[in-house]
Amino acid sequence: MSKELYDLSILSDMVYGDTDFMRELVETFIEYAPTDAMELAAFAKERNWDEASKKAHKLKSSIRTIGVTSLSDVILQIEQDARDQTNMDTICDKIHNFTQTLNTVLDHLKKEPFIQNNNE
Repeated sequence: MSKELYDLSILSDMVYGDTDFMRELVETFIEYAPTDAMELAAFAKERNWDEASKKAHKLKSSIRTIGVTSLSDVILQIEQDARDQTNMDTICDKIHNFTQTLNTVLDHLKKEPFIQNNNE
């Protein structure tokens, strides 16, 4: 299933196969993405669209760097909706679905062999 959620070859190519650097980037993503997603949801709930757009932009960059292909399109849509204040009737649902998928991605990333080997 992880193949459908993310593609670490994108990150590997970006860092020229440096697994230590990959591990560092993935571990940073695992650490900070949940907080960023919670903040995104809070900004949307507060209808603070400027901050929601900024947070979505930050997440989009991280998601693309790591190669989380399953979330690239939806975070881009959330960013655009928040920035343009369009599709306000569905943005909170998009954020909720985004967060659920993100949690699945994070669970799978934590089980990647190159992450597991470092934590033993």
